[in-house]
Amino acid sequence: MGKIYQVLVVGIQGEKKTVDAANSEDEFNNLTVGEFKKKLAEKLPGAAGNNPSELRIIYTDKQLEDNKKFSEYQIKDRATFFLVLRLPGGSRDPTMIPPSCKGTL
Repeated sequence: MGKIYQVLVVGIQGEKKTVDAANSEDEFNNLTVGEFKKKLAEKLPGAAGNNPSELRIIYTDKQLEDNKKFSEYQIKDRATFFLVLRLPGGSRDPTMIPPSCKGTL
């Protein structure tokens, strides 16, 4: 029986899940973040796993991009990822800026 390459994911509330990512080092290195998100979504309860593209994953100090491979981030077996919320917002509508902030943004 071969080695299973795994990643530890720390959720928003601090819960930890181990995800089997690949069965070989080559498969692990060539795994894209998007493919990993699909594997992770299968382990998430309820609606959290319905749309893997909405999941945001942080590794070291970077948010991982779906189209990049693990090898591009130098991710190794048993790495730790952090799951974060994607919050809506970021409007730059000038009518939404409070008067006290005008001229500072």
